[in-house]
Amino acid sequence: MSNIKLAAEHLSQALRFKTVSHQDISKMDLSQFSAFEAFLEETYPLVHEKLEKITINKHGLVFRWQGKDSSRRVLLIAHYDVVPAEGSGWPFPPFSGHIEDEKIYGRGSLDDKGSLIAIFESVTALLQEAYEPPVDIWLAFGFDEEVGGAQGAQKIAAYFREEGLTFEYVLDEGGLVADGAMMGIEKPVAVIGVAEKGNTSFKLTFKGDAGHSSTPPKKTAIGEMGKFIRAIEEKPQKPRLTETLKAMLKAVAPHRKGIARFILAHPDFFAPVILRILMGNRQTAAMLRTTYVFTMTEGGTSHNVLPHSAACTVNIRILQGDNSDAVLKRFEEIGIPFSVETIMRDEPTKASDLDSQGMNHLKACIASVFPDAVITPYLMVGGTDCRHYDQVTENAYRFMPVRASEQEFLLIHGDGEYLSFQNLQNMIEFYTMFMRGVC
Repeated sequence: MSNIKLAAEHLSQALRFKTVSHQDISKMDLSQFSAFEAFLEETYPLVHEKLEKITINKHGLVFRWQGKDSSRRVLLIAHYDVVPAEGSGWPFPPFSGHIEDEKIYGRGSLDDKGSLIAIFESVTALLQEAYEPPVDIWLAFGFDEEVGGAQGAQKIAAYFREEGLTFEYVLDEGGLVADGAMMGIEKPVAVIGVAEKGNTSFKLTFKGDAGHSSTPPKKTAIGEMGKFIRAIEEKPQKPRLTETLKAMLKAVAPHRKGIARFILAHPDFFAPVILRILMGNRQTAAMLRTTYVFTMTEGGTSHNVLPHSAACTVNIRILQGDNSDAVLKRFEEIGIPFSVETIMRDEPTKASDLDSQGMNHLKACIASVFPDAVITPYLMVGGTDCRHYDQVTENAYRFMPVRASEQEFLLIHGDGEYLSFQNLQNMIEFYTMFMRGVC
């Protein structure tokens, strides 16, 4: 694209706003978010002139691009908040938007301001052509995705429900084009997230007798908590193949060689073999079962005093077919009493149709921009804002049109995050094609 340098400069400017989100909105510097919104209005005047803008909860940004048939709608979403960044491990300051060697460095370049800027660039280009979409295209940009989306995407989705607005499909960040080696194939793989595991966190508190450590009771709060954690970790859920994972295996099968091709093409028959192989890798193992990870503990204020209580936080990624109530029941069956505080409770999303008009359009756009990639559905073990729109669409797809090496993938939330000019160009080309081809 001839104006990629200008688009890169726009992304560079966007990265200079410290739009860091926090679970407690009072701890967010909302002036940075307001300044970012003003930057968008100044940088993309045609979008703000031609599209209807709706602001939700002060910083949730919604745009409606009216089409020829307003009874039909599609929705593209992204988010402009970022996770914190310290400068010590970065080649350039994380909020500088520094450009070097055709790379734009900065927190949020990949996750997810790159997507947002690419969408704005694409809409602007189409408006300059006087393009009129055949259906309404809606855009929604959350501002707290990194901490769950309670203030942004959840409230935007609630607005859509209140207005009776539903969408034929939703497109968000998620999968990308990666090296196919992990799946045992030579070609790159474009993975489309068609479902997400649930993301739930509980704080569990265990009681015990307080007192001096010189005269300990038979049971202590910390001891009971330790026994509980051990019991959970020693009895993980049994792995199983979901329909989404079976579809992924079948999509990859034609590109494997020998007996592996036959096995992956028949996942039901060869489930025990496939499960054993997939359990050997942390990334694929996470797609096979509900997982429990204890992330925080607390208890005690002195080295020689028994605390009255001890607490631990457990993060649960819930597989389709399971739910948080069933998880709590399994915890209670351990037989060690505890009280529960819910920190976050998101159930698994439904799986989207693999042969819908939206899915086929998405696949066609991917094939055009990344012609060498094998396209496959997959289950997202992480969370996105997309899950909040489950009630206003039957089909939600998660794909970021970038080609990322394993090293680049690790930069998301890491030090030295950047987006290359080539990937920015891929994103703009993809979103332009996607919106032009909506029907």
